Amino acid sequence: MDLVLPLQSPIRRYLPHLLVGLSISLIMVGAYAAVGFASLTTPKAVWTINPLTIRFSGNNGAGTGSASDPFKCAPAVSSPVTLKSTVSNPTKISLSLSQTSFALCGQLFNPLTLTVHCLVTSCAGAYTATVMITQGYNTILPNLSVTIIVT
Repeated sequence: MDLVLPLQSPIRRYLPHLLVGLSISLIMVGAYAAVGFASLTTPKAVWTINPLTIRFSGNNGAGTGSASDPFKCAPAVSSPVTLKSTVSNPTKISLSLSQTSFALCGQLFNPLTLTVHCLVTSCAGAYTATVMITQGYNTILPNLSVTIIVT
């Protein structure tokens, strides 16, 4: 005697597989959306001029050059921010900032003047510098790129 089994519909047969696939897809979409929305709220630095170029004459080690480049953050940061600078050759030139700490970085531009000094009698050449805005241990990007040309 032959037993005849009723046919299962393909959906019913593969339902567990479909549920697992759907669950994995929903988890991936949720993770992607969470990362996307987090990047929208990450503050970004807005520089008036980036990259910035400072040109001046070395005048036998007595040369100084400066430029103004206000900045702001979007969206606003309510806690204090600090500016840090580095130069490519700190034995020949120095870069100082008019202010290195701001109570907040928001929708209004914060004034900033960068001043470069020759430290040796012959500082002619091309140099690079970077100014970073930090909030605690986090850096608010992009950094300011500075090209320094001393004639």
